[in-house]
Order: sequence, then structure tokens, then C-alpha cells
Amino acid sequence: MSPAATIPLLRQPLDPDVVERFAVERKEPDWLRASRQAAASRAADWPTGQEEEWRRFPPKDIPASALIGARASATYGPAPGSGFAGGLDAAVRERPELVRRWVDAGGAVSTHTAFTAVADALWSAGSFVHVPRGARSERPVVIERRWAAGGEACLSRTIVVAEEGSTVTVVEDTTSDPGEARVVIPHLEVHLGQGAEVRYVHLQRLAPDAWDLGAQWYGSSSDSRLASFNVLVGSGRTKLGVTSDILGNGAEVKLYGLVAAGDQQRIDVNSLQRLDGRASQSDLLYLSALYDSAKATYYGVVRVEPTSSRTGSYQECRNLLLSDKAGANPIPVLEILTNDVARCGHGATAGRIDEEEIFYVLSRGVDRKTAEQLLVRGSFARVIDRIPDQAIRSRVLEALVPRIGQVAELETAA
Repeated sequence: MSPAATIPLLRQPLDPDVVERFAVERKEPDWLRASRQAAASRAADWPTGQEEEWRRFPPKDIPASALIGARASATYGPAPGSGFAGGLDAAVRERPELVRRWVDAGGAVSTHTAFTAVADALWSAGSFVHVPRGARSERPVVIERRWAAGGEACLSRTIVVAEEGSTVTVVEDTTSDPGEARVVIPHLEVHLGQGAEVRYVHLQRLAPDAWDLGAQWYGSSSDSRLASFNVLVGSGRTKLGVTSDILGNGAEVKLYGLVAAGDQQRIDVNSLQRLDGRASQSDLLYLSALYDSAKATYYGVVRVEPTSSRTGSYQECRNLLLSDKAGANPIPVLEILTNDVARCGHGATAGRIDEEEIFYVLSRGVDRKTAEQLLVRGSFARVIDRIPDQAIRSRVLEALVPRIGQVAELETAA
């Protein structure tokens, strides 16, 4: 395949012949090639920058990237009992009928339609986690993916399926080697069967030259429990779209996020929490610590459908500004289309750490930088402490070290 002649660039329509040759060279079955082609046909609805979710993250600034050629290495933790945890390409070979059932079953992240279409059409790295009905995975499934240096777009798909009554924790830790400006599009889909329990932890610590355009979709059936954690510390630019669809009665969704950004980083998150059915719950808590000239934007919508009843939801976004040049723009939106609501609200703040709190910590004999790090750690504890597994909490804290320091050393100093 001639790179100059046949590899498309971002923002251009996908050539179906390129997608076909890509799948054929990988020796993929006809149904997967058809899935890739169907995705390619959707890769034309690019955001214009006029959309509310994109006004503060101009799409025209996204660098053009070759869509074929990126290389990634990956390791996987233990498979969930009799289920599967491994590469999506391996699952296609070993469990084709199972993968085929789910490869096109996810919902849409409408703000990222074109980007997820590109990832679904030309992904070269992917993960598949399947937990059978009633199975309980005692140990977390850990996926570590590292993209090698280069200018090609890093396209991946992760599909997590928790069948009825099953339980699993999945950790996805993504890094990249520095090189040149490139686009990274990780597309995540999580399916929760009736009564399933899923914890998903995403650690994004990409190199500063990466533009992260990730999208996450969660589908929750009746009586299921979801806790999602996004820890965003890497990349130069991030535009993350998150959609939670509650598809049954009595489901519970908790969406957590930690943003620790510095230098010239720009982190932009948009979310949609859609509630339907009876007595479902959907809460979101995103916390940011912004240093240097970093900027963070959060635009979130809670949509309570007219066919729902007695649902509860809350949306909270708190931002700590650790520099006069740092900035945050939290924008919560409520769309309540029924009168039968148990609760629905939001809270958003952006500001410096209270000087009285700084003074109190300084009185313990530490310097100002250490005092600020301890206070950020205390703020982030609202999210970190909700992760029950100590090893995962340690991994999250390790990812935050470049911003908040070594927590154990800080607490000893105080």
C-alpha cells in the first residue's frame, strides 16, 4: 500500500477501498470487514466548531494524521474466570461469534460521531473483555497499551461486556512515546446486562504531542451498577466525549473524573447522562487541578426523558486553579422532560485554593508548594477513595505524581 497515495488524512472522507484493503491484509472475516465499511460511511459528519460542545475546542486546529501505520504494544491482566480478556483481533479469531454479537451493538456518542467512525473503520489496536452471565471476576482486568513514536493516528476500540448478574473491574492504562503531533482516538463501549456490576478505570497519560479525541459509551440495563473513573493527566489537547444511556429500571451510574493539567494543556470534556425507566440514578463528579497556563472546560447535559419516573441525578464539577494563568469553564445543563423526578441538580465552581486552608497547612511546617499538593490530594480523595481496590488506587496516585507529588512523602512531611 502506497502511504502517499492511499492513506487518508483526518477530516477527509474515508476511501472504502483503503478500508477494504486494510481489512483484507489483516485477514479479517467478511462480517468484520462489513462492520469496518459501515463505520467508514459514517466518517463524514465532522464537527464544525459551531456546536456548543465544540465552540471552545476548534476542530480546525486538530492536526491531520495518517490513519494507518501506528504501532502499539499491549499487555493484559487475568481473564475474568471463564470469560475473555485480550486483544480484539485475538477475540475475532478465537471467539468470532461472540465478538460479532457485540461489535456493532454499542450506542452513539453524538458529539464524536466522525471520530468513532474513523476508529471503528481503521482500528489497529483493540481490546475485548467479556464476563459470562453470573460470573464474578475477583481480580481486576488490567489493560496496558503503549503507542510507539510516530505521526500516525492511534486508533483503538475497547469493548467490555458484562452479562446478566456478572461483576468485573477493568483498568485501561494508555501511554504514548513522544514524537510529532498526532491524533489519538480511543473508542470505548461498555455493556452492562441486568444486575451486572462494572468498574472501569481509564488512565490517560499520553505524551504532550498527542491530541486525544476519545469517546466513551456506557449502556446500563435494569438494576445494574456502573462506576467509571477517568484520570486525565497526559496529552497536549484532550476532547473527551462521554455518554451514559440508562436502558432499564433501577440502574445506578456513577461517572467520576480527575483532571491534573499543567503547562499549556487544554482538557475539554463533554458528557450526556440520559435517564429513562423507573427509579434509575445517574451522578457525575469531575474534579480538576490546573497549573501553569492549563485550561479545562466541562460541558455536561443531564437529560431526563419524558418516559422516565422517580429518577435521581446530580452533576458536579469543581476546579482548583493553582496559577493566575490557569482557567476553567464548567457549564452544567439540565433537560428535565417530566414532572416525576426524585431529584435533579448540579453544582460547579472554579477558583483558587482558600488562603486560610493554605495557612493552616503551612503552620504544619511545610512549604507552599507542598501545602498546595496536600490540599489537591485532599480534594481528589473524593474520587480516589471511591476506588475499593488498593492496587488500583496506587496506580491512580502514581499517574498523578507529576502534578501532586509523592503522596506518602507529602503526608509524612505534614
